[in-house]
Amino acid sequence: MYVVDWLHKNALHTPDKVALVDVESGRTVTYRQFDERASRFAEYLGERLGLAPGARVAVLAHNSSDYFEMLYGCAKAGMVMVCLNWRLAAAELLPILRDCSPDVLVAGDGFLATAAALADTLPLRAVLHLADDESADVPGGWTEYEAMLAGSSGRVVEMPCRDEHEVWHLLYTSGTTGRPKGVIQTYGMVFFNAVNAMLANKITRDDVFLNVLPFFHTGGLNLYANPVLHAGGTVHIMRQFDAEVTLRKLDASAGEGITMFFAVPAVYLFLSQHAGFAAADFSRVRNMSAGGSAVPRPLLEAYLAKGVTICFGFGMTETGPTVFVCDEATARRKIGTIGKPVGSMLTRVVDPQGRDVAPGERGELLIKGPGVTPGYWNLPQATDAAIRGGWLYSGDIAYMDEEGDYYIVDRAKDMFISGGENVYPAEVENVLFQLAAVSEAAVIGVPDARWGEVGMALVVAKPGMALDAEGVLAHCRAALASYKVPRHVRMIEALPRTPSGKVEKHKLRARFQSQ
Repeated sequence: MYVVDWLHKNALHTPDKVALVDVESGRTVTYRQFDERASRFAEYLGERLGLAPGARVAVLAHNSSDYFEMLYGCAKAGMVMVCLNWRLAAAELLPILRDCSPDVLVAGDGFLATAAALADTLPLRAVLHLADDESADVPGGWTEYEAMLAGSSGRVVEMPCRDEHEVWHLLYTSGTTGRPKGVIQTYGMVFFNAVNAMLANKITRDDVFLNVLPFFHTGGLNLYANPVLHAGGTVHIMRQFDAEVTLRKLDASAGEGITMFFAVPAVYLFLSQHAGFAAADFSRVRNMSAGGSAVPRPLLEAYLAKGVTICFGFGMTETGPTVFVCDEATARRKIGTIGKPVGSMLTRVVDPQGRDVAPGERGELLIKGPGVTPGYWNLPQATDAAIRGGWLYSGDIAYMDEEGDYYIVDRAKDMFISGGENVYPAEVENVLFQLAAVSEAAVIGVPDARWGEVGMALVVAKPGMALDAEGVLAHCRAALASYKVPRHVRMIEALPRTPSGKVEKHKLRARFQSQ
């Protein structure tokens, strides 16, 4: 199968429609301008720098409309864009850059010093900067992004038909279990994710999507920015998540016309805890969805009380990411389900011997379909370990009910065994979130001489609200089997999180397992 230039198609059909709104700067970019600016970037890479197709372009920058121009410019030129995690230090980024060997590095505001340190150690052909601050200390020899665009001819470049298996960009995993892995993202993955998302969410060119997740994460690029752009809609891009700004833009009275919003549970939690949440009017937003980790039931109910059904889904960087998206009726009827696999994606739940389990039984979730990555950059062994017999082994524990709706129980690596019984922290965390004074909570397994492992609850209290360990334990005893009740409770100030909002349990384990 071949993938065509859908940006160019939309520029031909609706040239004056706004494609991108850069919230930070207030800039709007029409489809005609988007297509032209992406073409200018492609011309710079291919004709002015003389890079061969497949060359890597690494981008270290916050979200902006420029980011999408570069992504689609790389597609037109046949280059591979590497979306760098801007929260990493230079020492953490260097192994990633040595792994992907970029010819070009692009640095955004706030990252010039980091980029300079990296550029000194890498054989780069060019360094671009997006610095809007004229007083910024830009090293000599670097090229300013807008000046680069202005120096191109302006001739529109239509992307040649790409084979679905060609690499478009690389997304490096957070490295919570070791060395970061570059997850290959192909043109086919992005195409099928867009189709699957459009089918599941009824996305059309009339949709206006608010993007708050970082673009170095698949949730930022593909849930649902790329699908909305594929459909010819409009994407509002926030530089970084800000609860007050997000609430304002989602509010019907703001007149922004936002119809779709996707976020990780942490974002929904922070919004619910903001002073403006009670008065916010979400009636114009037709689709609110979530993924990335389990959504605590009390949080879903807090939004239901405002007339909002958060449709929970499931996906991975390795799956493009859309695999499941629950419809509103099912989400209200079965709080916590991720629904059924969408579009072209196939799934199974298997036991440790790889045998399919019966409905209601727990096992590892396996995924197959054109949205699944072909593997990890430069890591054939890791690829072979993750993808076996055509199935991606997700590492997530799931089960399917009698109606075929799926539930994610927890990450396999987060599960611990206490006295021979499997304990799934997400189940315990849902109970903890029922306490009104709990702001954040995470449960980990810690060593125990008698039971092998027992649970430890790490709890963050809401400001100004009293919460103690005995109260937490009493609540858990009333709601859980004894072996699931945490043996220890620690009150802490905040949970460590990845840029996408997931709790970094490996850091909690490193800190607390010996206590």
